[in-house]
Amino acid sequence: MRINTSVLLSTVLLATGICSGAAKEPLSVLFIGNSYTAGNNLPALVAALADAAGERKIKTDRSVHGGFTFQKHFEKGEAVEKIRRRKWDVVVLQEQSQMPCVDPELMHRFARKLHAEIDKQGAKTVFFLTWARRHIPLMQEGLNSAYFAIAEQLDAEVAPVGMAWKNALAADAQLVLHRDDRSHPNPAGSYLAACVFYATLLQKSPVGLPAELGGGGKTLVKLDAKLAGQLQQIAWRTVQEVRSAQ
Repeated sequence: MRINTSVLLSTVLLATGICSGAAKEPLSVLFIGNSYTAGNNLPALVAALADAAGERKIKTDRSVHGGFTFQKHFEKGEAVEKIRRRKWDVVVLQEQSQMPCVDPELMHRFARKLHAEIDKQGAKTVFFLTWARRHIPLMQEGLNSAYFAIAEQLDAEVAPVGMAWKNALAADAQLVLHRDDRSHPNPAGSYLAACVFYATLLQKSPVGLPAELGGGGKTLVKLDAKLAGQLQQIAWRTVQEVRSAQ
């Protein structure tokens, strides 16, 4: 039987989204979290990195409230309503900063409830693995354990932001990623988080992207170019290490 190679090629291209243009459609991402996500407008930073790369764009929305846990997000209803409102590609879930260490079982219970809503919409769940408080670095192990455990249960992905923070701080003792409250991110901390999300969501290296990011005619963050380059490399290396270990 003779195979029509032009038809076969068209079929392959359609399946991969190249011929249809689907590969260039923006990735729609909903961020659900609290002040760690809202700080320095992390969703906008992630979108700005994608814009700067000039390839696939990322369109973001968010449901963020200070101090909210997964339980509060689920019970208050706004987050669930946003999940149901449209077709998302990815929904990012960020738990209250201490809850994974204080009560991982409660975290996991409501993570499952939120994930069930995400799954109904055909979207992918990505957990935002956060960082330890500056004065309690040993928190990181508890955070890692809680987030990876629930991600494995749900066949979800993890954006290893806290692990990247730990790697960056280990590489440079003078580096500061926290604000003065020793909890929330300063601009460099959020920039590193954005690089981790860029690498996780698009599976591309952020190395070489701009040190200054903006959106809506405003500057969102502006770092020293050398520092930005270091953070980009650490973000990419951390994401690759986590992927290879899974």
